[in-house]
Amino acid sequence: MAPKAPEQPFPPLTTVCKKRFPFAVACPSFVYPAGYEENVRCLAPFVDEIQLLFFESEPRSLPSPALIQELSGLAAGCGIGYNIHLPSDVYPGHPDPDERRRAAEAIHTIMQRCQDLSPSTFTLHLERNPAGTENLPVERWQQYLLESLEFMLPPETPTRKISIETLDYPLEWVAPVIEAMDFSVCMDMGHLLVHGIDLRAFYENWKDRITVVHLHGVDGNEDHLSLDRLSDEQMRTVFGLLQALKKVVVLENYSCPRLNASLACLADGWSRLMEKEI
Repeated sequence: MAPKAPEQPFPPLTTVCKKRFPFAVACPSFVYPAGYEENVRCLAPFVDEIQLLFFESEPRSLPSPALIQELSGLAAGCGIGYNIHLPSDVYPGHPDPDERRRAAEAIHTIMQRCQDLSPSTFTLHLERNPAGTENLPVERWQQYLLESLEFMLPPETPTRKISIETLDYPLEWVAPVIEAMDFSVCMDMGHLLVHGIDLRAFYENWKDRITVVHLHGVDGNEDHLSLDRLSDEQMRTVFGLLQALKKVVVLENYSCPRLNASLACLADGWSRLMEKEI
């Protein structure tokens, strides 16, 4: 009797989007309830890049040299690239200098340790400050951001490798920081749609700096849904912009069913676009 093939630890995805488009398709490193390495092994056959999520800034949550070495080996063995999502629980524009220093040190450490992975981009949230600091003038916040970010960057990292993500405030609030530091922009289409921002108008304003797109479905104020939750009109707009941008596209879904649906929707929509049906 022939030996049984080893069982998959998790349900596999069903739509291969690796090397299928004129842009790289990526997905997050936490689709399955497992660690970085196991997610990379399971996801690598289906996408071009993995978005390594380092959301937390506590020292125990920072990537260890051993993890980086393991991920580097997987990149070579699985034919996968990476992009890095930096912590979202820090405030580099905080009025407290200790908070600014903590933010800058955590981000600096992650960026420095991830250099060997040759990521396509480091995506950064410039979060507005937490409760109690809402009255800080935007100009002062921008000044604090600049001070932190200049300290944060490892000298070997080109500034265009840093992509500032669109969040719940107008990106114009940090435009002076982006321009002064010569950063790139992460166009999170889902965030923009939730907040009623016109995708085409945003693209026209920022197209020279956009290096990565975050893409997910939305329904009212709920985001990070599968792409099939977008309307036909929204999908036409999204695909038109993807065709123009040809940048890294991260499908920001954090479960297998949602990612599976998004990969299928992306593949089907692109095929129909090439056939001029949408």
